[in-house]
Order: sequence, then C-alpha cells, then structure tokens
Amino acid sequence: MHRKNKVSECILGFFFFFTLISFIQCNTKTKLPKGDPDNGGLFLPDNFEAVVVADSIGPARHIAVNDNGDIYVKLSRSKKGEGGNVALRDVDGDGKADSIVRFGDYDNKGSLSNCMRIHDGYLYYASELVIYRNKLTPGKLIPESKTEVVLTEEDSRGSHWHITKPVSFDDKGHMYVPFGAPSNACQDLIGTPGGTPGFAGLDPCPELENYGGIWQFDANKIGLTQKDGKKFATGIRSVVAMDWNKGDKNLYVVMHGRDDLHLLWPDKFSPWQSAVLPSEEFLRVNDGVNFGWPYSYYDQMQKKNVLAPEYGGDGKKKIKFQHSHTG
Repeated sequence: MHRKNKVSECILGFFFFFTLISFIQCNTKTKLPKGDPDNGGLFLPDNFEAVVVADSIGPARHIAVNDNGDIYVKLSRSKKGEGGNVALRDVDGDGKADSIVRFGDYDNKGSLSNCMRIHDGYLYYASELVIYRNKLTPGKLIPESKTEVVLTEEDSRGSHWHITKPVSFDDKGHMYVPFGAPSNACQDLIGTPGGTPGFAGLDPCPELENYGGIWQFDANKIGLTQKDGKKFATGIRSVVAMDWNKGDKNLYVVMHGRDDLHLLWPDKFSPWQSAVLPSEEFLRVNDGVNFGWPYSYYDQMQKKNVLAPEYGGDGKKKIKFQHSHTG
C-alpha cells in the first residue's frame, strides 16, 4: 500500500510550505530573491539559499513554474467547487507570494492524484481518473479558457492504488502517461486485495496488460482513452515523477517500488531490510523496455535486480531485466 506516502502526506498536511531554492553561483535570466535568514528552516548545502514563498495552501502533490515566475500547484485533496489547484504570484520580487488564488472546478475525491505541467501554452493537471488542460492567457495568473478533458481512464473500479498521472511531452509531438498497477506485487486482488503473508503473485501477471507501464499518446489530441495510446514501457509499478530530458532526448521517471517485504515475508526479510528495500528507482525509459515489476525489484545495496519473493525469490537470487538506471 502507501505506508511511506501516508506518513509523508501527514507531515505535508501540517508543515507544508513552498520554498524557492536557488544556486547562488549559477547564471539566471532574472535576479533571484534573497533567501530567508534561516532558509525557511531547511538545512542546505553551501551556495544554496531558500525563501518561503507561501506557508498556508495545504498539502500539495505537484508544482509547475511558468516562465514569468507564476507557480501552479496541484492540491492533494479538494472537493468539487473548492478549486483543486492553486496559483501563486510574486508581485514585488521578494520571493513571497502576494497573490494566492484557488481555481479548477473538478472532481478530486482522493489524495493520490498528481500532475501539474505547463506545455505549449497549456496548463495540464489531473484528478485520479482524468487529465485536464486550460490554455494560459499571457499576463493572467488564472486561466480564462474553457477546461478541456485530455484523457480519461476508463476503470470500472474507479480510483485505485498507484493512480498518479504525471504527464510529460517529448519533442516529437508525443504525450506520456503512466498507468500504475493496482496491487503490490500482482497478488490476486479478489482473494487478497491488501496482500497476504506468503501469498504468491499471479504468473503471468494479468495487470501488465493495462497497468504497470507508461503509454504514449498524440499530444495534439484531446478526449483520449488508454486505447488511443501505445504501450511505451512496462514493468513499472507506479510513477510519481516523470520528465523528458531535452538534452539527451530521453524520458526519465521515478518509480515507487513494491512494499512490505517483512510484513508479507517475515521469514525472508527483517524489519530493517523492509525499511530500506527496495530502492525507489530513477530510470531512463526507452521504447519497449521492461523494468521487471512484479517479478523483480532492484536492491541498491547488492546493486542488482533480484527475484521477488512472490515468484520464488529469497532476496539474493538475481534476475535480468532491461534496467537503465541513472546511477
């Protein structure tokens, strides 16, 4: 499940604030504001500063920053009519948000959705099942255009685990959307929806047909469903961050790996091992690659991909998949 995420969400709910962190020695087009004397309570490396932009907007999932410095925030929770997004603008250049406005009237029932991206003059954001966009008006903080539905996930179960939809765009007219797997390691969701100690994973894993991967779409179209796209990569349980690198022309993602090694396999994994394993992988994703979920996970201490216990692994047995790690 989301044991780590729930802890983080609670912390964010009480203490979330925005910080603008700047590398003093880098060259920038505009002069950055001076950092707060205490760096907003953060401990930073040398040559970094931070300023608290806002400290009252509540739990957030993703942010996007426009070329003029306007900040757009995807809130973790909101009810229809409240506004699921927040826009912030610094008017006097001191780094503090002088204008804070909620906007976006859409259903956002759970706390798992994310996505806030500016692309080609549009602001993209998402609920659990739907990706939306609005055309930004130059000089205006809040979009004035009609909201368009970019993509809808047609899932009869509605919201489910690992349903985040961070979007990214390449330089060839494609949009990328992840479809997270609804289980921990492809256990039988009917017989053991939360995972049962010692319970094997389904083999072959049926979830990989429509989940556990990234799909590629035509970025110039709206009103899409998953069937309109092409499966670009598989074996990726859940994507929480994703971006296209214009320099090397590759897609990069951070994958939230499987959970509960000790809870589900106490005879094979200690509580300490379960706390530090598996790694949350930073991946370079190429067309057609398979990163191994649910059959394997990456052990950062052994520096190898090992067979998952649901498929006969003991934390040591190596299995080869087409990993492309960045480090």
